[in-house]
Amino acid sequence: MTRQPRLKIAFALLASLVLVFGCSYLYQDRSWGSKSNAPVTDHRDIPVRDAETTMIVSGLDAPWGFDWLPNGDILVTERFGALRIIREGELDPEPIPGIPDVYISGQGGLLDVTVHPRFRENRWIYLSYSAGSTEANRLQIVRADLNDGRLENPTVVFKTVNAKSGGQHFGSRFAWLPDETLVFSVGDGGNPPNEYKGALIREQAQSLSEHFGKIIRIHDDGSIPIDNPFRKDPEARPEIYSYGHRNVQGVAFDAINKRILATEHGSQGGDELNEIESGINYGWPLTTYSREYNLTGSSISPHQTLPGMREPLAVWTPSIAPSGLIAYSGDRYENSKGDIFLAAMLLRSNKTIFAYIPAPAGVVLHLKSNQQGGLEAQEKIDLGTLRVRDIGQGPDGFLYVLTDTTDFPSEKGAQAGALQRIDRF
Repeated sequence: MTRQPRLKIAFALLASLVLVFGCSYLYQDRSWGSKSNAPVTDHRDIPVRDAETTMIVSGLDAPWGFDWLPNGDILVTERFGALRIIREGELDPEPIPGIPDVYISGQGGLLDVTVHPRFRENRWIYLSYSAGSTEANRLQIVRADLNDGRLENPTVVFKTVNAKSGGQHFGSRFAWLPDETLVFSVGDGGNPPNEYKGALIREQAQSLSEHFGKIIRIHDDGSIPIDNPFRKDPEARPEIYSYGHRNVQGVAFDAINKRILATEHGSQGGDELNEIESGINYGWPLTTYSREYNLTGSSISPHQTLPGMREPLAVWTPSIAPSGLIAYSGDRYENSKGDIFLAAMLLRSNKTIFAYIPAPAGVVLHLKSNQQGGLEAQEKIDLGTLRVRDIGQGPDGFLYVLTDTTDFPSEKGAQAGALQRIDRF
């Protein structure tokens, strides 16, 4: 046998050992330091329930967010830069004109959409999107009038104070509070080796002078509420409502329990559900269940909890990749009022060198709540081989989901996305 085949065999054996033992090593509890009491769930142990669904529209191109207009029409964003409208169950073939210039790369693009609570009076909708270039980009929020099927009078009501490089971790989910202030998330900027000011950019989640890794609260015109927690701190950004987040892609106001909820992507596990309160530090990256994206899955921090940092309501390891989130207030599903539903979109290909243990595709996670708002049980609602990006409660009380049959479309034109209604589960 020649040397080259021997080397190939040796390399193959080494790779196999790394994957087998690395996978086992990756998910065993080998934390040290301060440990949290937050419940950690392995999604493989969660019972599954089948669902009956109705297709509303198909042919969407990487859909990201959606919301209802008062007349029942539905606005849908497509990450590649198009805002679509669904009228009486039909998708308008032409996108709504007037979208601002969008930086489209990686996780960046046109992201969430929300309709002002008093849309009938002011015609305002809000869009979140990445703007700039690969070398210098930022999350921006634009308010615009929606008149006669086009956007007019666009006004940027928020943009991150500084730009970053790369196309990762924009956060970007909206929620309205009862006082008509708007909260939304900003991601931490990306994974290593992404740097900012000479250090890993994720460390900025702990800096009150930066927007990275935060939940933001503003008035509908972009001004700052007088009761924001850091408004009087000269070294803090007054828009910040909470900090220490990694990449929040689910935000919802729970009208029954009067609280803000958020789902947060971890790294190699450590996905979180948090109850968001004013001025609170949620720990990232100083406290986390997450691990690095490397073959050994080394710990990001020795601490799962530290004094002065809030622990999550729930943690999922391996990852479920949580995105859209809703605190359900309707009565279409038996014994579900007050429960939490979230999109679990982890649909992995086999092309990665890492030994992932994927969540089943097409899962909505149903978290049963008790009268005090605590979590009693979890179940998976199986929608089939789909990637579930967002979930919302319609005016009719049904749950609707944005889905895609591709893992993470990197090019425009797949048109594999859809909006579906969950009829029963």
